[in-house]
Amino acid sequence: MRKVETRGAAIKSLRTQLDRLSTQKELANEVGVSMRTLRKIENENLPVPLATLDRLARALGARREHIAVLPSSMPPPAESILANIGWDKEQLIPRFDFEIAQATADEHSLYEAARSSHDLAGVIDVTLTEETGAYAEELLSLLRGLTWSERNILDEIPLAEELALRRRLRQLLVLLKGNDVWVYEARYFRRLPERSSLPPKDEASTSESRISVVLGPPGEYGETTVRVPVDYGQPYLLPPISALIGKATS
Repeated sequence: MRKVETRGAAIKSLRTQLDRLSTQKELANEVGVSMRTLRKIENENLPVPLATLDRLARALGARREHIAVLPSSMPPPAESILANIGWDKEQLIPRFDFEIAQATADEHSLYEAARSSHDLAGVIDVTLTEETGAYAEELLSLLRGLTWSERNILDEIPLAEELALRRRLRQLLVLLKGNDVWVYEARYFRRLPERSSLPPKDEASTSESRISVVLGPPGEYGETTVRVPVDYGQPYLLPPISALIGKATS
């Protein structure tokens, strides 16, 4: 299994700036690793599989290249990485871009992701039949109904209703996969108010969490991720990795 070296200081800095998932325990649970593993990632740059890296990137709202040393044919010397790749400069993230969505057959992950997101965006990236179209429509409807935009976040979901929802989500995932329709998910934050240019420095902004659920084909060569178009609400500047590392070690 291919693994890539993580940038622990950058990961730690990004984590501590989050409103949600700011503790090691919360982030470890979100990503699906143990706290011991997360500590090794942050303190020892522990290499991780690409799937774990993608989950980390989604949880932190960062790109792969900002939290890991991606493989290349001739890696530059460690002391010149920032200068050679340009990670010592701010990076403009456009409003409309792409995220990495991870294949899932886990109804628990989808249920919890939808329940903790403000809203849901559905993406259809495969030809659907009348049968699979009905399954997809029901799946997206059930997940959307769990988001904050569709329900009061303070209202508890009755246990019997939750169990029925989870059971039906599991059935729909099996039915779709049995018909060669895979389900992928990506989570990210949108900055508001919506705008197409960088906001003034003194403009107040808020963030809303979103889950994108993609209905796509199986990975032709065993891939478990796809690129999904996203709307971040407005462009923003991502701080240089050198600044993040300096903040984490100061």
